[in-house]
Amino acid sequence: MEADKRACFAVVAATLVNKRAYNGVYDCHQSKHLTISTSNANTSNPEFYDHNRNHSVSGNDKSMYDYATSSHVSINVTGSTVDCYDYETSSSITFNVNGNNVDAYDFGTSSNYSYCVD
Repeated sequence: MEADKRACFAVVAATLVNKRAYNGVYDCHQSKHLTISTSNANTSNPEFYDHNRNHSVSGNDKSMYDYATSSHVSINVTGSTVDCYDYETSSSITFNVNGNNVDAYDFGTSSNYSYCVD
């Protein structure tokens, strides 16, 4: 998964687990803050606007559509773990949410990533 898309989905994961809205995320790997607005956080149909990529991400707690890449991402939430399958890259990514901290393992890049949502 591309870096900014992965950061956006860290916000998606935190929203689905914590059921609260966020305004952005700090990507520790890129050492930068990205602005991502959340609405409908307390529902099974949250919506996101990624200001850096100038596109929306919407769907439900099982599948999201990323308008920036015109691709679907399937989602499975189990407790504080969010497993995703990115159809754009045909690879999986796992997010582990602990409060405002989100750790990810991207099977496509075989790497770990850390985020802090705010």
